[in-house]
Amino acid sequence: KVYAVRQSGTTVSFQAEFPAPSEHTSGACAPATLDFGDGSVLELGTLCGPTISTWRKARRTELATHTYPSSAPYRAKLTWGEQEFTIEVPSAPETPAVPPVEVLLFDLQPDEDDPLQARLSLRVKGLSQGTRLRVDGGADQVFWLDAVEEEEQEGTWTLVYAKPGTYDVTADLVDGDGFWLARVAEGKLQVGSLEEEEEQPRVPAEAPPLQPAARLAMEEMAHYRGELPVWMPFRYARPVWAYTRTYAQPGGGRIARILPPGTYISIRDETVVDGNIWYKTAGHDWVPASSVVVVHPSDLRGVTLRRKGGASPPPPPPPPPTTPTPTRRGIVTAYLLNVRARPGVRPDNPPIDRLRQGTEVTIYEETTYQGEPWFRIGDNRWVHGGWVRIVSETPSEPTTPRRGIVTAYLLNVRARPGVRPDNPPIDRLRQGTEVTIYEETTYQGEPWFRIGDNRWVHGSWVRVITTLPRPAVTEQPDKPIPLPVGWVVASSLNVRARPGVSADNPPIDRVHYKDTVRILEERVVNGATWYRIGEDRWVYGGWIGVARYKPRPASIGANERWVGVCLKEQTAVAYEGDEPVYAALVATGLPQYPTVQGIFRTWLRRKWGKMSGGTPGTGTYYYLEDVTWTMYFYQGYALHAAYWHDAFGRPRSHGCVNMSPYDAWWVFQWSGEVGDRSPVVYVYWA
Repeated sequence: KVYAVRQSGTTVSFQAEFPAPSEHTSGACAPATLDFGDGSVLELGTLCGPTISTWRKARRTELATHTYPSSAPYRAKLTWGEQEFTIEVPSAPETPAVPPVEVLLFDLQPDEDDPLQARLSLRVKGLSQGTRLRVDGGADQVFWLDAVEEEEQEGTWTLVYAKPGTYDVTADLVDGDGFWLARVAEGKLQVGSLEEEEEQPRVPAEAPPLQPAARLAMEEMAHYRGELPVWMPFRYARPVWAYTRTYAQPGGGRIARILPPGTYISIRDETVVDGNIWYKTAGHDWVPASSVVVVHPSDLRGVTLRRKGGASPPPPPPPPPTTPTPTRRGIVTAYLLNVRARPGVRPDNPPIDRLRQGTEVTIYEETTYQGEPWFRIGDNRWVHGGWVRIVSETPSEPTTPRRGIVTAYLLNVRARPGVRPDNPPIDRLRQGTEVTIYEETTYQGEPWFRIGDNRWVHGSWVRVITTLPRPAVTEQPDKPIPLPVGWVVASSLNVRARPGVSADNPPIDRVHYKDTVRILEERVVNGATWYRIGEDRWVYGGWIGVARYKPRPASIGANERWVGVCLKEQTAVAYEGDEPVYAALVATGLPQYPTVQGIFRTWLRRKWGKMSGGTPGTGTYYYLEDVTWTMYFYQGYALHAAYWHDAFGRPRSHGCVNMSPYDAWWVFQWSGEVGDRSPVVYVYWA
């Protein structure tokens, strides 16, 4: 509905009123134009209706104010997308008769077992046909109460909130088209416990001894974290929210800094305060674990070609952690069963998920808390054993992780299965991203895949790769690997029996992103380069980053250690004089931030340190804590590890040469054997 309300004289205010939106129509947007009817036309730009959350405050909005040349009546027109509205000038909002609705009960009660839940009970009398009650519990929770033949109507709803706070809960009477008639009831709901930020830290510099629950949480974190390999001295995280706050002490209190988008922090230490996990950053401040998501650096590793003088190569990565073999399976018997991070029902261990009756679970561990049985059904996921019926005692065979490719343009990653308000996205994956599927489950009949620790995605948007990846190039000391070698830089790449694409030459296999391949032969077919990577196995060369031999420039000594970086192929090769010893896939500067070309000698080596640049809020800003294994070779250009992305084989950086953590460590410790000015870096195009 659109109105033209006279303000004074010939000045008129144009206003629009929106009906209460549903989840399907919430926030509809379209370009809008207002023709005032006197020859004047105003482009309003994109006009958006209110969302479910904003409707009760933004159901009526002012579009424009216009002064007419005379007081004669006019007829204006609003065009919004494909809709047109005729407006008599002046006009006034309709004032329909409001049926008498008597509120008999409006009761808000917090849930004693769950501090982030409450129960709303509403009973009204006199709700007539053609009207409805819209109940808004805040946090995108809207419920409807329709008129029925009975004189009284009532409803009871469970309100669930993602975080503590004060929420307005209202009941509004609307007509059959959803337009507002009257507010019939309202109240404020205090969810959880809110503590004002104090000027002084809430905890002393020396944290007090941990309570038993906190010690248990720390033990769980230590088990989750495990020992970091030598090339990964830190864990890392990025803020979930824009402009996340950090604090001088764990537990809150005095704000230390605000983290703009583009910030990555390192995790130097962690503790538990009031049952909540806190991380200490490289800036010596603290951030709640709930405000960040832990980053999983690339596991990419290069290829050792050969070592002169019989020196030992760097140690291989440790084997992946083993997962205990499940021994039992059970069925949930409760209508809704809370899942908690640790055993026990207590205030510092709130529910993190709920399972419906009939859900099948795998039981990995059993313990007791206050004499009651508790089952661990996943990482930091415990349920009360009294509501699970054991259906199998036979050990399950360990499964081999599957691989998949994201098919959605952007796919949300969540901490647990299900799309719901208490499980917001913590990350996004782009189309073509390859994922490892460790576990599969269902939520409300939909498939969900676990692709990492507390990282779940909707299975409908992941195409499972049925063929396992072929093993990478193996290192055999008695049979040195010669150049060239290559890496697949596409999410997956077809393998054919001969070069070229034709109906009689279909794919016979696939290789996947970061797979290492031997380049045994090169051939050009119809203007395209093809590589033979095995017997009757050919791949298109446009999706292979190849490391080739580069002759040593005369300015580099016969015994010097140097790294040749090929911008065209996005690869790097480490040499001892004329002998190639290691090859890796890298990511160099983007077109707007090109990597400098030439021959340079390292002028500064740092095991780790901060890197930053750009302007906050512009999309160019970056602030990276504890960037490891850095070798500056020209001004601010360096070889260094990149823990914040896994997009090697394509330009990605602001000019530096990004390497995986393992590859950067390998080059750093290898080149450091001969002095602080090593390695020499030779950057070239092809």
